[in-house]
Amino acid sequence: MADTGIDDLSKYESGTDPFTASELEAIARFRENLSGIPDIAFKGFDADEIRHLASEHGMGEARKMLHSFATDLLNGRWLAILSLKNDLPTGTDEPPRYSTPAARYVAHLTAQHLNACAKFEHAVTMWFLDLDTHLSSPLYLNRDGEE
Repeated sequence: MADTGIDDLSKYESGTDPFTASELEAIARFRENLSGIPDIAFKGFDADEIRHLASEHGMGEARKMLHSFATDLLNGRWLAILSLKNDLPTGTDEPPRYSTPAARYVAHLTAQHLNACAKFEHAVTMWFLDLDTHLSSPLYLNRDGEE
């Protein structure tokens, strides 16, 4: 499993009160929400891997895979994080809304997710820029990957 910070919750409790039972229940539900989302969402990859994907499966299929990665994996992960944020018990509507360990945990998950999104965007951008001068560029292909 990728380092999601899920299994070692004690690191978020350092120097403060531990997670409450209701927070642990919310985190357990978060884990359930993630169970259908492959860890590949946080593997990180580069333009060379996308190029390999396109040469192995064809441009049209590569585009579909990238679309699926963005919508199903990255978006699915983000929706699970948002669900956790809404599910965590809060003592008040005023800051700080969450306990210290819960706030640390959510901050870690959010930063990890944004990093994965940035890596994905960078890889796709570099792939498009590299292929921009070729007739096989995704910029010249229709949605089915045909010229």
